[in-house]
Amino acid sequence: MKSLIQIAFLILFSLANSHAAFADSNKIKNNLNVISIYQIEDDTKAGFDFFTSVKSHKCGGKLSNRFRSYSDHDAVADRKFQLILSAINFKHSISIKPLECEGSAMLVDYIGLSAGRSGKR
Repeated sequence: MKSLIQIAFLILFSLANSHAAFADSNKIKNNLNVISIYQIEDDTKAGFDFFTSVKSHKCGGKLSNRFRSYSDHDAVADRKFQLILSAINFKHSISIKPLECEGSAMLVDYIGLSAGRSGKR
């Protein structure tokens, strides 16, 4: 009986944590400062990862600053990459809409670039 209670507790705990991660992933994150960008693999359909100065999500079980972008359309993938590259080059902040975790990276739906200077760098 004690093991059934422990199993029920673990299931409820897991559901509560997955719901919290999902709720966190749906919030738009603003004023993020990009510090680096990496191509995931050498492929025309490959996405890219970028890192921000602040760890703002808990993908992979701990705080992380790794974000990932993919697109099925080459032009869209290139525009997203150019936005991140511009954010690095001109020290602008970005806004993103997170989707879900993929390992320790947070997949992003869209990327926006702020024309104003970001705060701390």
